[in-house]
Amino acid sequence: MSHSVTLFALPGVQLLDVSGPLDVFAEANRALRRQFYRLNVMAAEPGVITASSGVRIGADVWLEEALDYVTDTLLVAGAPNAEQQRLSESQCAQLSVLCARSQRYGSVCSGALLLAQTGLLQRRRVTTHWACADLLALRCPEAQVEADALYVADGPLRTSAGVTAGLDLALRLVEEDLGRDIAQEVAASLVMFFRRPVNQGHFARRDSLSLTGRAALQELQRWALAHLPTIGGVSDLAAHMDLSVRHLNRLFRQQLDMQPGSWLENARIEKARALLEEGRLPLKAIPEACGYRSGDVMRRAFAKRTGITPAVYRRMFHQS
Repeated sequence: MSHSVTLFALPGVQLLDVSGPLDVFAEANRALRRQFYRLNVMAAEPGVITASSGVRIGADVWLEEALDYVTDTLLVAGAPNAEQQRLSESQCAQLSVLCARSQRYGSVCSGALLLAQTGLLQRRRVTTHWACADLLALRCPEAQVEADALYVADGPLRTSAGVTAGLDLALRLVEEDLGRDIAQEVAASLVMFFRRPVNQGHFARRDSLSLTGRAALQELQRWALAHLPTIGGVSDLAAHMDLSVRHLNRLFRQQLDMQPGSWLENARIEKARALLEEGRLPLKAIPEACGYRSGDVMRRAFAKRTGITPAVYRRMFHQS
């Protein structure tokens, strides 16, 4: 008995989106001392696949010639430029057929943007790299995008978060196929978490903190970032611009497509991250430095955004 796994990759693929899952499956073979997983890389057309790093990958099979090809698991790898990549109608149709023939199918990282072009993500729970989540939700509005999740299973569909989360996905598939003991052995051998203690939230760096909008709103953002400890709320932002809160809300919606309160909360969280990573201030001093009324308020807000408490975040990311 064996199980075939195929990684579909386009030119510019993120190498770890392919090699990471394949190494997990290969390690499972070593743990079993036999070849349970048969591993293949599929390209869209004949020729080598050049990854975003410049490494060249030799494909085992080509989509255009895979009329009778059958695989048990099919995963679509992501790429740094996945949002610009487009599959042709025939490629979408062929990929859909391959997915329908497989026991399970899915994507690694931004590969969800490619798989979405087939229509197979509609009315499904999915995840992808946190930086692609909003775009995936926009392009595939009927999908339920879980932006913070590392791994999501919905029926035959399996999707993973960004890059290294492809290893988490592969490990979950090993557990499905071979049981917990083998999956734990693989995790130990690869020196990876069997279950990561965090979600995607603590990795995300939100674009909302970039200085965007027209000059007046950018000036407000600069001022706010420099005065976070003394800003009580949105009313202080409005007062600095000599505007009503309603008018400020309107400006933020028009120019940033978000509420000023959300931007302010993002700013506080990002400053808290930086101070926790830096490690100079004691933990109890950070809430005040970020403008929080108390440590409890910051702890709840931080855990809601990142999935872990400030104390755990410092232990994990402090730049010692």
